[in-house]
Amino acid sequence: MASTNSLPLPNGLAAGSNAPTAKLPAGVARGTREYAIISRALFFGGFSTFAQLYCMQSLLPLLTTTFDITPAQASWSVSGATMMMALGLLVTCVAADRVSRKRMMTVALLSSSVLTLASAFSTNFETVVILGALKGLALSGLPAIAMAYLSEEIDQRSLGMSMGLYIGGNILGGMAGRVMSAFIADLFSWRVSVAVIGLVCLAMGLEFARSLPHSRRFAPRDMTVREAIGHARRHLADPALLGLYLFAGLMMGSFVSVYNYLGFHLSAPPFHLPHAAIGAIFAMYLIGVIGSFIAGPLSDRVGRPRLLWGLVALALVGLMMLLASQVMGVVIGLAILTFGFFGAHTVASSWVGRRATEGRAIASALYLFFYYMGSSLLGSYSGVMLKSHGWHGVIALLAVAVVLSLAVAIAMRRAYGSAKPR
Repeated sequence: MASTNSLPLPNGLAAGSNAPTAKLPAGVARGTREYAIISRALFFGGFSTFAQLYCMQSLLPLLTTTFDITPAQASWSVSGATMMMALGLLVTCVAADRVSRKRMMTVALLSSSVLTLASAFSTNFETVVILGALKGLALSGLPAIAMAYLSEEIDQRSLGMSMGLYIGGNILGGMAGRVMSAFIADLFSWRVSVAVIGLVCLAMGLEFARSLPHSRRFAPRDMTVREAIGHARRHLADPALLGLYLFAGLMMGSFVSVYNYLGFHLSAPPFHLPHAAIGAIFAMYLIGVIGSFIAGPLSDRVGRPRLLWGLVALALVGLMMLLASQVMGVVIGLAILTFGFFGAHTVASSWVGRRATEGRAIASALYLFFYYMGSSLLGSYSGVMLKSHGWHGVIALLAVAVVLSLAVAIAMRRAYGSAKPR
């Protein structure tokens, strides 16, 4: 993990101009009651965000049967949400410095939970997609602010643990949303599954609203649209940042595509796995947690340019192993892919935070924009490949994307491997 004075921003914003001054109260220190309350509330926030964002992913085979649609069409229940979240981040990164941190995050959690609950009662697939898109737009209000809140309110010497709990909530929420929805759907139906996710996240949102203290070290300020556009143009003109943005879209699109359609592959011959067993595979996200924790400190020692390409190459090995004809081979390949992806994402996202010397909020928002747009576009087109060319066609398409990511990482290794961090 990077030092708390130069914080990586994989899912949110830097505190920007709200640096502590002598007149501000001291940051909340680890070991105090308020520290525990803040860390727990943000853990709930991260968990709820990603449980809702990806709860439909393990249900895609059931949606194709219920609504008589293709896998590519079913994927829009996930892609619509991630696309609108990507677009919403471009707005919330500007609004984040203008409004109350707690109020914006609370509205995001409660409104998204209501939309998730409502989608369980959808009578047609179009409604599922529309509600999912609105949910993604609502959820963009939390990742845009949560890290800024922590970096402002928590004492710098105590920030690492609190930030780790928040990121852990993100990963565990994404895993639990997939696994829990699959098991409940196997016992009852996909509608009951989504309703349970919505109710659980609503309860977490209410507890978040009740317990999270209001900001004490933040004063709203205005960032003009012209300022935001200026920062964005400078970031996109930086070859290193542009490379990281393209990398994010290609790798996230490949990773999400695997998890979108692996269930279709494993439910067909020669595997014939039941839905609950397929859902259990999403517990592989725990391997991703390990990858993140290893890649963070390792990148500080050996350098991000030197480590990034190796993790992508590892992910490519795991991707090709998904062509195995034995379940164990597929599971091992998925573990390697997941480890490599989350490790690479940790390295790339922290590199963005270090590379951007100004406008870090916009730099982080652009990274997440490419990240989720890649998830949406490549994640949906892979479904077209599944229908026309089968699982081998999907792997061929994703192999091209990962090879392009590897080429970007190698080019950045050559360009910046010996350079000092900016």
